[in-house]
Parts: sequence; C-alpha cells; structure tokens
Amino acid sequence: MRLTALLAASLLIMPALSSASHAQSPAETAECSAGRAALDLGNNEEAIRLFRACLDGADLDMNQEIGVYAALGAALLSEQDFQAALEAYNFAFAIVETNGARMVEPTLYRNRGIARSELGQYEGALNDLETAAAAAPNDTLTQITLGVVYQALDRDADAVVAFDTVVRLEPDWIGAWINRAGALLDVGLTGPAVDDARRAVELDPESGTTLNMLCWTLIQDGRAETALPLCEQAVAAEPDIGAIVHSHATALEAVGRMREARPLFRRAWQLSPEDPEILQDYERTHNP
Repeated sequence: MRLTALLAASLLIMPALSSASHAQSPAETAECSAGRAALDLGNNEEAIRLFRACLDGADLDMNQEIGVYAALGAALLSEQDFQAALEAYNFAFAIVETNGARMVEPTLYRNRGIARSELGQYEGALNDLETAAAAAPNDTLTQITLGVVYQALDRDADAVVAFDTVVRLEPDWIGAWINRAGALLDVGLTGPAVDDARRAVELDPESGTTLNMLCWTLIQDGRAETALPLCEQAVAAEPDIGAIVHSHATALEAVGRMREARPLFRRAWQLSPEDPEILQDYERTHNP
C-alpha cells in the first residue's frame, strides 16, 4: 500500500523576497503592505483578497509585481487552492521571462513544484523541484516533495535518496522516518523500513499514523503476529482512517482470522473508496 507521504506543513512556503520587492514604494497601495501583514499573521483569505486588490490597483515595477504574485501564491498554497497558486506562480515566471530575465529564487521553483505536484503534473513538478534542489539542497520541503514526485513517477530509488536527505535534515520529525519507511518498502527493503517505522514510533508512540506504519512494515516483512497488536493500537488511536483499518484487516487475514478481517476490509473501503489497494482487497474478500 503506497501510503501518503507526510508533508511538513509548518515549514514556511513564503519565498525570501528581495528588499526591493519587500519595501513599500510610492507606487504601492495600502492593500499591498496590508496583504503582507495578513500573510505574516496567517490570515490567508484576507491576504489573498488584499494581494488581488494590490495587483489590480497598484502601478508596480517588475520586482514588486513578482513579489506580490509570489506572496499571493504562498497564501493560495496555504489554503490548498493549488490551481490558483499555480496560476499565480506562472504569472511571476512569465513576468521574468517577458523582461528577458531569469528566475533565481529557488523558493519560487519549489512552491510552483508543490502546486504542480498536488495537481498531478508530476513531470513539470519534477523540473521545478530539481531546479530548487540544485540551488538549495538542504531545503526540507523541497526534498519531501521531490520524494513524493519520484514515488508518483515510480522512481522509487530516487525517492529513497530524497527522503534520506529529509531524515538528515529533520531527524526529530516523525514524517522524515515515515516517508523513508514507505519509500524503502517500495524498493523491497522491508527490514530497513521496519527500523525507520520503529524510530517514528519512538518519537511519537501515541500516534495512530506511526503505529500504523510500524504495523504495515512488519506485515510486509512477514511478521503479522508481531504487527497485529500494533495495528489494534493504531485503530484505537485513529479509528476512522481507511489505511489504518486496512492494515488491521490485512494483519488479521495474515494470521488466519479471516472472519474478523472481512468486515474490516469493508470498513476500510467505506472510509477510503478511492484507494486502489483498499478497493482491490474489498472486492477480493467480498466477491470471491
């Protein structure tokens, strides 16, 4: 089961803009500076409204306009409006190209790559993220998203390398270990995947997510008996997550308790009908 990678949502997605684009000039309106203030406070909806008013009403120079579009994109990413965020970043890049310049800020490549990744535009996302990684190789969010994109493109070994970097950069973050555990499973390294999942549980032993990853990696390593109590703990912690219920059902089936497993496969499908492996197991166990 390809588990959804954990993103470091708390990491800053606002680019480090130049002082020229950050400082308010006479050409800017009150909406421009108010939008930045709203974004700094995490008031993304207000920031989006103000940035759009700024773009409509201010006579901005090139650097200022790029800065406002970048800030608008950051606010839209935070609101998970990925299509609108992509459009904002595309405008920023178009302004640069129209003026015969070249974009050098890696955060803009990274953020556009995130938007493209969320929209399933993986090849375009990969181009942006590899450009960002070349300029800023120790940016955690770039490496996480690179790993996600590599997995989506079935470049599993490359995903492991990206998540290796995340583990090095953020060793106390459970997502670093969970993401790498999932990538290690994809390349068939079940033993190391178990080790990573154990580390995630050590960091957060009460989390259903970490317990489920350890449960699932143990199942894949042929140790369903050991996995089962962990699966039960994961379900107790987060009973309404389809992947967690599915892991519990899989462990029960693996130890020969199919009567108990069958209704859990149905429950997992009801919770996550879009997951192809959960759907396959539901159909297999209910339509033999």
